[in-house]
Amino acid sequence: MNFLTHSLISLEIDTQTKQQTLYGNFAGDFYKGLIPHLNLADNLKSGVVLHRSIDKISDRPDSLTTQLLQGTFGRYKGIVSDIMIDHFLAKHFQRLFAKDLNEVQAQIFQQIEQQRTIFPEQFVPMFNWLQSRKALTHYADLDFLEQVFLGMSSRVKKGEILRNAVTEIWQNYTLLEEAAIQEFFTVKDRATQELS
Repeated sequence: MNFLTHSLISLEIDTQTKQQTLYGNFAGDFYKGLIPHLNLADNLKSGVVLHRSIDKISDRPDSLTTQLLQGTFGRYKGIVSDIMIDHFLAKHFQRLFAKDLNEVQAQIFQQIEQQRTIFPEQFVPMFNWLQSRKALTHYADLDFLEQVFLGMSSRVKKGEILRNAVTEIWQNYTLLEEAAIQEFFTVKDRATQELS
């Protein structure tokens, strides 16, 4: 769900190392099984490895954001945390990265689109939705976030709790904002180290 987080980490790694992690990292949730058995070119598998590393680091017990959300969202704290981090990254993108988010989003979607012939079947509608809604830039908008959480609440078991996610974020906005940005940079640094 945190497509912006995954993409930003890949863009930095790919620029610094000339790897091709973006596609596998972006679509990583749609590739199941052991890495050697994935039906992907070896140069793209490193992105799935990175994706799994980011998820593992994000789900650690001492994660700032998941600690703050634990009591309210229980087992869905990770989902809320992921989307919330993307919200704050999108909101402060220019300040944090000195780049235009619309341009970066276009770059991300263009690179992912180049791999369309190998998209897993279940990834196609997700990518089409993200692309048509320009979701990475719209994550900055709390109304858009509310739509995302409402959609998710109907697709997961006992997901009603997600309907209150935006209200909870808004009530603790400043605290969560600081934690989310700090958490992104912690995850980025650790995942980059693990991949090296």
